[in-house]
Amino acid sequence: MMGLSSCTSVYFLYQAGKGQLRLLNRGRPLPEVIADERGSSELRELLKQVPGIKEFGESAGLKSTPNYREYVELGGESVVYVVTVSDALAFRPKIFKFPIVGSFNYLGWFSKNDALEFAEGYEKEGYDIDVRGASAYSTLGWFPDPLLSSMIPREGGRISLTAYPELVNVFLHESVHATIYIKNQSTFNESLASFLADVLTERYFQSKGDADREAYAKYMVQRKRSEELRKRMAQAYSDLKQVYDSNLDPVKKREQKSAYLATLQAETGYRRKISNATLIQFQTYDPGDQGFGELLKKTNGDVHAFLRLLSKLREKDFEHPQMEELRGLLLRTLEKD
Repeated sequence: MMGLSSCTSVYFLYQAGKGQLRLLNRGRPLPEVIADERGSSELRELLKQVPGIKEFGESAGLKSTPNYREYVELGGESVVYVVTVSDALAFRPKIFKFPIVGSFNYLGWFSKNDALEFAEGYEKEGYDIDVRGASAYSTLGWFPDPLLSSMIPREGGRISLTAYPELVNVFLHESVHATIYIKNQSTFNESLASFLADVLTERYFQSKGDADREAYAKYMVQRKRSEELRKRMAQAYSDLKQVYDSNLDPVKKREQKSAYLATLQAETGYRRKISNATLIQFQTYDPGDQGFGELLKKTNGDVHAFLRLLSKLREKDFEHPQMEELRGLLLRTLEKD
């Protein structure tokens, strides 16, 4: 497990605190934004839905928090830039460790330039890197999280048709983090949040009677595409892992990796350069076949009971920090119940 250098660690924590403080200072109470007729009518109507989304999440068993009572206009697409670093010939991410909060297989920077500079330092040493913008993040209760303009997708400068269902999904995803969080287990935390947010988003729109609306229909089309991409990236991870675990010499491994990733890039049209670090990011957020579905089925779809099962897990139940294969652990949890 790798910690940051002392200088980098101090700067990372400094920029994180500074970025968080900047957000808190720019927040406006939701009622104020909704009442401000100078703002766009689309945004105001969308923000009116927030209390209902929050109430729905809490009724499903998600923790009640003081989050999302304020709105912050960022003027950009991303609030943080997430850096993942991996060995070039193994799916072995760099693990960054901090006091109290534990370790992560990625780091989020408020400044894009800081993120790129940090990533490029590893790239020069021969590592694979991935830098992506993120629309939201959770402070896990350390601060009241505001609702961010980056959480509301836009097309051509206007709020997109799918903004409502996408806001519901990201809102619920971050709320799951506030409900269940296991220290030193990024894949568990992110894949759980992705799985449950998808389940609850569908149930939210079913409860609203909006499941056949144009916005939700388009959102589901996008979800299907995202699922197809996720599966293709999971297959790429599996295929390349066989190459990396083989007895081929490093030169041959690099040749096969390069050819495979070039084909994958062309096939998917993925905007960022695909690397081992990119595929690790997909694995981290991918509930896939980890066993969450079986757990939910065991509880007859009762999310309250599902969360109670998972709340029994402790850090010591995981075989090691930053486990990627969770299915065995989750199914053992199911058997114990």
